[in-house]
Amino acid sequence: MPDQTKFKILKLLLRLYRTIFTNHKNWQFHLHNWIEKNLPFFEMVLGVLALFSLVYTQGFYHEEAELFHFIRYDRWLATTYSILIVVKLINVKRKNIDFREYIIDIFFLLLFIFIITYRITFLHEYELNTENSGWVTYTVIVQVAMILASMVSFSNNRNYWLFFTTNSTAMIFGSLLAIIIIGTSLLMLPTSTNTPISWVDALFTTTSAVCVTGLAPFNVSEVLTFRGQMVLMVLFQIGGLGIVTLTTFIALSIQKGVKTKEEMIIQDMMESESISSTSRILKGIVSITLTIEMIGAIALYFAWIDLDLTTSELIFASIFHSISAFCNAGFSIFPEGLQGAAFATDWFSSSIIMLLIIVGGLGFKTYREMISKRKKNRRHLSLQSKLSLKMTAMLIVLGTVGVFFTDYDYWMQKSGGDILLQTLFTSVTCRTAGFSVVEIGDLSHATIMMMILLMYIGGAPNSTAGGIKVTTVALLFSYFWALVRGKSTVNIGWNTVQKASIRRAVIAFMVSILISFVSLFILTLSEKHLDLADITFEFFSALGTAGLSRGITADLSIVGKLTISFVMFSGKIGLFTLVSLLGEDEESFEYRYPESPILVG
Repeated sequence: MPDQTKFKILKLLLRLYRTIFTNHKNWQFHLHNWIEKNLPFFEMVLGVLALFSLVYTQGFYHEEAELFHFIRYDRWLATTYSILIVVKLINVKRKNIDFREYIIDIFFLLLFIFIITYRITFLHEYELNTENSGWVTYTVIVQVAMILASMVSFSNNRNYWLFFTTNSTAMIFGSLLAIIIIGTSLLMLPTSTNTPISWVDALFTTTSAVCVTGLAPFNVSEVLTFRGQMVLMVLFQIGGLGIVTLTTFIALSIQKGVKTKEEMIIQDMMESESISSTSRILKGIVSITLTIEMIGAIALYFAWIDLDLTTSELIFASIFHSISAFCNAGFSIFPEGLQGAAFATDWFSSSIIMLLIIVGGLGFKTYREMISKRKKNRRHLSLQSKLSLKMTAMLIVLGTVGVFFTDYDYWMQKSGGDILLQTLFTSVTCRTAGFSVVEIGDLSHATIMMMILLMYIGGAPNSTAGGIKVTTVALLFSYFWALVRGKSTVNIGWNTVQKASIRRAVIAFMVSILISFVSLFILTLSEKHLDLADITFEFFSALGTAGLSRGITADLSIVGKLTISFVMFSGKIGLFTLVSLLGEDEESFEYRYPESPILVG
């Protein structure tokens, strides 16, 4: 073969090699980009399938064969999820590896490998029955893995469902509404209740839990099963912390950080001074909350250790009531609530409940500043924290004295220690907690008016409490006093309050008056069979997310329950959205017209 021909063949082979090599590189590049773009979607789909499987297996009653059929389905999901994790790890650019970001994936991969190995090695198809401890353990492990996988999947891909927009108000509104819909569906599952409940009652109870109110149209201990009570506890834990706080905290715990847009939204909700401090504040909020709830649960366990409960029942009751108290939810799983003889006069457990209520109602910013390790934060609290502490202490004392003297004859029938405990507890719980150690229906109308005032005021901003907030009341009185003296600025101590804060306080007050008038008008039309005093008390309990009732909740009509649900939702939304919704806009030119005097008063 001539040299020229050999040269042409060699040149052709070289060109072919370069083409294949280049196409291979391009193919790798496109595959890498496709995986990076679409993997989160597939992960999200598996998370949704795992959640549906969990709801179906745990929410309905099944025959053993059908149940274990779905366990095989879960095992298939676990295997697929493992494959996705392997693909994800292989697709990672080696130079950009961050083990903190992928440690949770490695954990799930090892967990799923263990599940599959355990199934192949120790379990056999002919041993399928709920009495086999091996299969029970295997089922629990698989279900827990599916729960964790769903949580991580939803947190990593929350941009698909959490409505991250430039408007934090829309995001909070949408996420709370979504949680209420999901919670309502879960409470309607057969395994959630001992007796069937209506959709309206499920919606009412779920809204009450998410809005940490505590009103329920039925006895929680009698109607809800253990699974139903678990759903309820998760709902008011989410309501206390906020779905955005929880999901972002999970995301921060398993990856390097969150997007800048998310940082700015969270900064708006947390009112942090800078974006850089937002993640630290968020982690601090969740850590402090879980720590306080854990301490409260341990204390309640020892306070109630003499009750006629099994160890597992006592542990669950302690955890349930600790979270309920700190989140100011007011739900109880005891048949008579805390009005039972074992609780109504017990200083130990009542003091723990009161402390949890007070701390939860102080606001995340306040107790974060109080327990800060830096000395400057110990000695120099912000004006908001000072107002929250002073107003809380003043309202507790004045409420205790007021409740006592407005119902003097009723309280004097009790012993001295019981009087102090129950009047103090009533004053504390009125400010959005919902627990009660006395029968509210036995109290006089004067005491009811005192309690309505306390429920209307509520707790501190950025807390688990409701109401128009203690800082709003403080600013309104300061503004009123400044106007009376003819001053154009509002000064509190050595601080001048921003006009934007005064404007938001006035708007919050006016909106609450408007909601009160319209809602009470609707309730007086729909609940003609009920006493007006009871209706008014129920309304303000819902508006302040307090959860106290004079026993008419179950007697409300469908219109009444839907109205109270709307009021509870409005009271909860007010906790977050007034600042972001009515925040400072860019200054624009304001037209001034000729001034005209108008007689008032």
